[in-house]
Amino acid sequence: MLTVDDVQRIKVLNDQPDEHLAWLADRAEEMVLGEGERPFQPGDPATHMILIVEGAIQIVVREGGQQRVFGVFEAGDVTGMLPFSRMTHFGGIGTTLRPTRLAMVHKEHFSEMLHRMPALGQRLTAIMSDRVRESARGQQQREKMMALGKLAAGLAHELNNPAAAVRRDASALHERVGQEADHVAALIDHGVTAEQLQAVEALRATVAGRTPEPLSSLERADREDALADWLDEHDVAESWLLAETLAEAGVTADDLDHLARLVPDAAVGPVATWLEASLAKRRLLDGIEDAAARISDLVASVKTYSHMDRAPDKQPTDIHQGLDSTLTMLSHRIRKKAIRVERRYADDLPLVPAHPGELNQVWTNLIDNALDAMGEGGTLTLVTRREGVTVCIEVIDDGPGIPDDVQSRIFEPFFTTKDVGAGTGLGLDIVRRIVEQQHGGSVRLASEPGRTVFTVSLPQEAVPMRADGRAASPSG
Repeated sequence: MLTVDDVQRIKVLNDQPDEHLAWLADRAEEMVLGEGERPFQPGDPATHMILIVEGAIQIVVREGGQQRVFGVFEAGDVTGMLPFSRMTHFGGIGTTLRPTRLAMVHKEHFSEMLHRMPALGQRLTAIMSDRVRESARGQQQREKMMALGKLAAGLAHELNNPAAAVRRDASALHERVGQEADHVAALIDHGVTAEQLQAVEALRATVAGRTPEPLSSLERADREDALADWLDEHDVAESWLLAETLAEAGVTADDLDHLARLVPDAAVGPVATWLEASLAKRRLLDGIEDAAARISDLVASVKTYSHMDRAPDKQPTDIHQGLDSTLTMLSHRIRKKAIRVERRYADDLPLVPAHPGELNQVWTNLIDNALDAMGEGGTLTLVTRREGVTVCIEVIDDGPGIPDDVQSRIFEPFFTTKDVGAGTGLGLDIVRRIVEQQHGGSVRLASEPGRTVFTVSLPQEAVPMRADGRAASPSG
């Protein structure tokens, strides 16, 4: 049986008169639980305010197929259905961490309870507000982590290809370098003079300096066959292997005829083998350089995207650079769905005062949503233009569009059209807050089947900030 002392242990009630506490104790239902028991589960009706007299309850919620601890409520805390709450059902599993006593106050008593103890209403409202705020903060953090996870996965995929190319070409180059002494010894054994080798080196330099003409697969195969036939006629071993490298480097049968005139007949095979090895090493080095440059470009894009070396204050920001770096970060998803990207950038677009890293989060959310909306082979269009004293950025997709009854709610926190576990509904809320509250701009949506346009408008001049860090309205 609950007593005044039991109810008085609850922090929001400990200063209330005994007569009111006695009234509450008389109407509350006592629930006694052992360790590991569950006073409620997801889907159970939420009809009672739960006062934890003794013990503790851990609440676990399920999100995106995974379980997460929502919170632990100790003796003296209040949970469950609170006055003024819209809660109708429990969304998580409540499990006692040790033997626990609860005082369950049915919602039918809320009106009289608040009439008797007016201060309690404000306290419970504050608790409810704190929990909503904390839940929103946690959801926002998870939304950011989900976005970061997508970017990290895409970046890892982008880095894997050039990194694998560097490793592969470096290994092949190591093998080629190991064969170099044998090639030189073969040239000496066949009486190739220094002058003749110098002439062959000049031919190699000429070939290496050419820009190979683009060939179709059939033309390339014909050239390889012609070179292999020439090498076979001159008794060169492994002609089919040498022909592939020589053809890729742009060597023709005429080049090999010229080579044959430079050295003794017996030395044609070793010289051709040396030439192929020299061109192959150059090709491998070019491949390593290109792959390393790709890695360097990706790192530069990450640096540009995150602006990790920038000051926290607003600074003149290149919108095009931010859009392009975001496309680089999402390039894996773009290629995976064969999306065509069309850029319609204004040549005269000015720099805008902004937090570059936060704007890149805006571009990421908008472009990522557009990629989700489009089918394979769709078109993503990015448009920038000046419009009076603002800079406008449009992200356009040719997906199925957003239904009319959804458009009015699209920027609401936690509202999402995605399947359960695929999104938290905070992406566009974050976009709106960054653009409007932090940069004094605006975000608009226009959608119909086959064309959805999100338009972000940013002021060209810095907007004064209020004491709370938000952009001031035009009226001050």
